[in-house]
Amino acid sequence: MDSLAFGLTYAIGAGLCGIGLGLVGLGAMGAAGRNPEAIGKIRTLMIVAMAFVDALAIIGLVVALIIKFLP
Repeated sequence: MDSLAFGLTYAIGAGLCGIGLGLVGLGAMGAAGRNPEAIGKIRTLMIVAMAFVDALAIIGLVVALIIKFLP
């Protein structure tokens, strides 16, 4: 049962973070298409947003490992 909890915890968290990364990229590409002159600012904001989404995936991994190894 612990292995199932570990797998579901990380799979759901990583999957949803993957969807979030796609949405961030979609928004950035849409913004760049509407305003190509601001590509530098858009790229910077996109990288920051992706870092925050990846941090959520890492938090999901830590929670999954806590579920797996702590009684």
